[in-house]
Amino acid sequence: MRLLKLERVLAATDLDPSSDAALESASRLADAAGARLHIAYVVPADEAQTGTATASDSEARVTDTLRRVGVSCEPNRIHVVPGTPEAALSDLSARIVSDVTVLGRHRRRPDLPAESGIGNTAYAIIARALTPCLVTSRPLNLPIRRVVVAIDTSETARGALLVALSWASALRSSTAAGDPRLTALHVETGQRSSPDHDHLKRTIDHELDILRRSAGSWAGVTVEGATETDLDPVKAITRYAADHEADLVVLGTRGLSADKTARFGSVSAAVTRQMEMPVLLVPPAIWRTYVRDMDYF
Repeated sequence: MRLLKLERVLAATDLDPSSDAALESASRLADAAGARLHIAYVVPADEAQTGTATASDSEARVTDTLRRVGVSCEPNRIHVVPGTPEAALSDLSARIVSDVTVLGRHRRRPDLPAESGIGNTAYAIIARALTPCLVTSRPLNLPIRRVVVAIDTSETARGALLVALSWASALRSSTAAGDPRLTALHVETGQRSSPDHDHLKRTIDHELDILRRSAGSWAGVTVEGATETDLDPVKAITRYAADHEADLVVLGTRGLSADKTARFGSVSAAVTRQMEMPVLLVPPAIWRTYVRDMDYF
């Protein structure tokens, strides 16, 4: 089983204070993983069209923002790019081969559907992402102590579970006593006494057993399962994560649909919108690769 590499961390900023947590989280990630930190600023369309801001002006504004937040970044890793945030960041991520994109929660865009759940440019970026996206309104706590990943029996959830294990292992403390805890949370919305419920529970238990055996001793992570009963899975996930003081919540996403409609799942979207703590969203390009690492039969 492979660890997810964290060699290049990309953080997006629009120079607004609501991006500060994303910048600080990305800096902490890069420091903890020994990764290279890249900062991206997408020049707004109106400024790009009118030429009101030169590249040097924009770079100076980014540098001032980083100085204010207390984040250091090599000048040649500060990227000022024109275009829409989703297209520009996707292209930049592919060009520098980033392993994660860190975003803040802010700024609603009228051209995106109201049901998107996040209500800002992060929605459009996540929907077409080829790498995990960390969305946060507060700095990520490191080293990782507690990760919660929402699961069912879908491949989306299985791949997200493997990525969650990888992050918990890679970002754990090397000195603190006790392993970090990874909780695979299943929300039960049906009847507990039904045959479908029993089959689902056996399937999830089986997959967690495989994960524990596959991880062996190298991961240094305690894997456990938990079940919450609630007709509203979003409420259950956010409540459980808050009650257990999770450092990170991990969810799989669906990415773009066949007709290119930007969507990544109503539960993932709603949890990302409501959760104060950092949420790691794992797109199909990642979870489809990682899910092959586990034999489910």
